[in-house]
Amino acid sequence: MTAPGRLALVAGSGDLVPQTIAAARAAGWQIRVLSLHPRSDLDAEDPFPIKISRPDQVLREIRRFKATHVCAVGGMHMSDRERETFAEFAGDKEVAAKGDSKLSQLGAALLKILGLPFVGVHEIVSDLLAPEGLIGTVAADENLLRTAQFGFNAARKAGSLDLGQALVVAGGRVIATEDIGGTDELLVRCRVYSERGLIGDGQGQLVFAKTSKPGQPLHVDLPAVGKTTVELAHQAGIRAIVLETGRTLLIGRADMIAAADAAGIALIGMVAQND
Repeated sequence: MTAPGRLALVAGSGDLVPQTIAAARAAGWQIRVLSLHPRSDLDAEDPFPIKISRPDQVLREIRRFKATHVCAVGGMHMSDRERETFAEFAGDKEVAAKGDSKLSQLGAALLKILGLPFVGVHEIVSDLLAPEGLIGTVAADENLLRTAQFGFNAARKAGSLDLGQALVVAGGRVIATEDIGGTDELLVRCRVYSERGLIGDGQGQLVFAKTSKPGQPLHVDLPAVGKTTVELAHQAGIRAIVLETGRTLLIGRADMIAAADAAGIALIGMVAQND
């Protein structure tokens, strides 16, 4: 872990935010929380409310705190107007018309201008990154492993187009991809497809795959899965969840694995080939 200093923590949505704050304080960091969304569980932190429409105020607060490092944690989403404002402030209007991967790179570039390094959440909270191979106790047979590999490769290809980080496959066919609605909405859609008999009633087993995008910064917007992901996957009839080794965050690792084991879902970590 990076030596503790003064940490500006940009907080999005999700359970990982308070866990990261607690772990950072335990490690000796002095923290200033900047929050993208109102969160009652952060009231004690007196968070600085981030307005994407005023990125200058965000940078001013980071400077005022005399931050030595910045960490971004939790789900972060921008409207089209917010994306345009952010990109214009950074001097690259064309980025606003591109996907989240380009915006992540732009955010990293802004901090570089400030002379502040990113700290990845995985450097603060231990045991977060997905390992290689079988993660839970549910094994995958040869056919399921073949489908998992196909899904993983397809997710990487989708990422190269700067689409979402996740998709669902049935056998050798991509049936749904993540869009602006996020992972949960993708899995809810697949549950509806399953209930309508459109998927899951043939020989092709359903696999959910989630990976980072090629060229995506390691410290910004890494893919994350947790117990809720597993529960929604189970409702959709998913038989395996395949994740990118070393680049996917396991939120509430023990609970997530227990949920997958109980649902009979295989958890598999795979290594991405060169981008």
